Amino acid sequence: MTRPTPRAPGGREPERTGSHWIADIARALLLTLLEAVAVTAGLYVAAFAAWDAQGGGDDPGTVVIVLLVGLLLAAVATAVVSGRAFRRRAPVTGCVQALVCAALLAGAAGIAHQSRDHLGPQTPAPSSPYRGTYGQCFSGGDSHECPGG
Repeated sequence: MTRPTPRAPGGREPERTGSHWIADIARALLLTLLEAVAVTAGLYVAAFAAWDAQGGGDDPGTVVIVLLVGLLLAAVATAVVSGRAFRRRAPVTGCVQALVCAALLAGAAGIAHQSRDHLGPQTPAPSSPYRGTYGQCFSGGDSHECPGG
């Protein structure tokens, strides 16, 4: 059988004690630390995905899109945690998680702004109209090394 939560005189909610505040602050710090580790791991993986060791020419736009999707999913998860914290009467955790969510969204917007060249349509570089071999000396200008000259 469950009992209703005891209320203070006058029908008000009981005030929070110091131990609740300490637990709320500790929870906020722990969640922020866990989120920082997760975002750092995601950025580490994205950096290795962007680093093209073999020079295969992978599309950098794909890496940027995957990174943005990851940051937006982390922001949504943080917003959900913030909402749950406010419903559970943990205002410090709720506020910290809302600030982390805002920072993740600002970071995603900054990355999208900086990489707008990778996300837009790719235009080919202009090519030179020159097709001959005149003036292409290989080592310094001897007549037998310069084709056509």
